Amino acid sequence: MNIDKSSINKALVLYGSSFIGIGLGFAISVFNTKILGKEAFGDFKFIETVFRFLASLVTVGVFISITRMLAIAKDKINRHNLLGLFVIALVFAGVIGAILLIIFSYLQPLWFSNNLGYIFRKYAFLIFAFLGNITLREILKGLNKIYTLSTISAIPAIAYLAIAYWYNLDNPLYLEQVLLFYYGIQLIFFIILIIRLKPTFQIKKELVKDVVKENNTNGKPIYFGSLAGVATAQIVGFSLSYFIDNTQVGFYTLAITICSPLLIVPSVLGTTFFKKFTSLNVLPKKVVLFSILGTLIALIVFYLCIEKVFLLFYSEEFTPAIEISKILIIGFLLHGLGDLINRFLGAKGQGKLLRNAAFAVGIVNILGYSILVYYFGIYGAIFTKILASGLYLFMMYYYYKKFTNRKTYV
Repeated sequence: MNIDKSSINKALVLYGSSFIGIGLGFAISVFNTKILGKEAFGDFKFIETVFRFLASLVTVGVFISITRMLAIAKDKINRHNLLGLFVIALVFAGVIGAILLIIFSYLQPLWFSNNLGYIFRKYAFLIFAFLGNITLREILKGLNKIYTLSTISAIPAIAYLAIAYWYNLDNPLYLEQVLLFYYGIQLIFFIILIIRLKPTFQIKKELVKDVVKENNTNGKPIYFGSLAGVATAQIVGFSLSYFIDNTQVGFYTLAITICSPLLIVPSVLGTTFFKKFTSLNVLPKKVVLFSILGTLIALIVFYLCIEKVFLLFYSEEFTPAIEISKILIIGFLLHGLGDLINRFLGAKGQGKLLRNAAFAVGIVNILGYSILVYYFGIYGAIFTKILASGLYLFMMYYYYKKFTNRKTYV
């Protein structure tokens, strides 16, 4: 594959914005840990876990289907109608998610020793921010609007830091204000982006039938795979809270924040070339080699800098996250490389293969985040992440070889 100048520019812009996003995410985590403390920060991360889990639950694959249809669409009118269908699906999914949150708010005291039920009821509408975070990234990827995608993390993060810092000068920030400011700003930004995409609602039955067909063959299998792989990964927040406490949830999720930069190299490449992957038979060697080399360099830098950087910005009460990060990073390395192959197979419409791999990962997550966390606490969660990520990479490569060899697959 000849990598054109436009693709290189888009990749560089997305890399730049991703690194800026990492810096801003790091600054937000430092700010939030300082104003909340380890107990309230753990509660905040538990709330995020519940919102993310339910947001993943209500997507039903239709957004993945629309993403691929946008990537292969030739007609501008068709794209805008697909965007209109996306908005309708987003509103419907958000309402269902809010209802589920309210139901959970009354049930959660039976399982968890915290008093957060009223927060889930009061801020259930923020489910739209979580859904926007999940779905708009996919839609912009399908439209190949890489420059717009590059702003999706940076602008809300800058706005949050500015507003929250200014507010905190005269009024102490508590858990509810942090939640409202952080995700309320994201929600407003996502609404503005959706309006700028100019969706139209002259949706004909034929278009709905095409989306349903695509969803049955590609979107729905990926959705069930996502439930098995991505949604089950959220179980760790529930199990750590249930078996230990929300403070451990805070340490673990802080470690995830620290380790997540390792996903950037393969993720950005997969996103930038997603549209091009639809017309290719194999992954370009240059893309694969750059992904591996960039990931290894990032890993070396991580081990050299983690302790000094962490202790420079975070208070000592959060130091358990350092040791967690040093081991957990291995899982992120494996998962990132698997993600690159995932993008290629997704662009080729191989939803059933992605679903099958995710089912296997989901089984590991469910067993590990319940049994291993029960016996080994947070180290059981770390081992589960590494094991699940290793299996994910293996199965992505296995299915990739089956696809490129033109064999019959499940």
